[in-house]
Amino acid sequence: MAAVRTVLIVPPNDPEAVMILELARAVGLQVIRSAQPHGATLDAEPDIVPLVRDGGWKRAVIVEMPGPKTEERLRALGVDVTIIDHHRYPNLDRARDAKTAKLLPSSLEQFLRLMKLTPVRLKKLGFDPRLVRGVALMDRGFVWELMKAGYDAHEIERVLAYQRELMSTVRDQSGEERKDAAARKVWEKRKSWRGFLVIESGSDIGMRGRVSLLIALELGRPTPLILLEKKRGFIYVQESDYALRLFKKFGGFTFGGDRNWGHRNVRGKKAVGLKKVQSAIEDWASV
Repeated sequence: MAAVRTVLIVPPNDPEAVMILELARAVGLQVIRSAQPHGATLDAEPDIVPLVRDGGWKRAVIVEMPGPKTEERLRALGVDVTIIDHHRYPNLDRARDAKTAKLLPSSLEQFLRLMKLTPVRLKKLGFDPRLVRGVALMDRGFVWELMKAGYDAHEIERVLAYQRELMSTVRDQSGEERKDAAARKVWEKRKSWRGFLVIESGSDIGMRGRVSLLIALELGRPTPLILLEKKRGFIYVQESDYALRLFKKFGGFTFGGDRNWGHRNVRGKKAVGLKKVQSAIEDWASV
């Protein structure tokens, strides 16, 4: 990597991305930090092509910002474009290796491999390799991946605390207790339907991560979930065999492997709501 002038393009909007940003800084990699929230795309990044051109970079490592048109514009400049991602998007599968069709590891795991950041090197750079790996495992498959990897309850709490610490470097965390309390309220109003927990939220607070953590801490096992965030326009289905079929039917995106699906409703397009999702699942279940 050192032989080629390289820039990392990353939106630090979740713990994994912030971890990648911190590691990039530690190894002296130049960074373009995107201000886009979840759903970031390279096509929506302001002036990114002239910025890379004028910076004289010959390689661009792009983290979870799909944008085939802009990627091609960068390649046309002679820039080597390296994609780090593990999600599916409409008409774009970046969850699987293009050659082997195998599911890709988390973006952090890909970055560690790309930069040859072994546990020994991480330690020399001042990082706790166990915590770094924990952040990667959380993104790959949430708390369940930590458990599979042998993390005990104390270590899991350390990883969760570390994630909060990472997010505090890029986002004001002063309202977190209020948000957690709001998540607790919607959690207590949960319903059951065909083996799924069904939760509806009218808040503008992102509930998915908080509700998922409540499931992990209180139920202690992967549990099918349908979560509707009305005000934010999101609907999610987690820990379900139907996730990939929902993606193929409604579009949206997958995460954490092909057992988790999400969709964001936007103005001007037909909304995908709770009834549509339940109807599709009922149809498939009856076959």
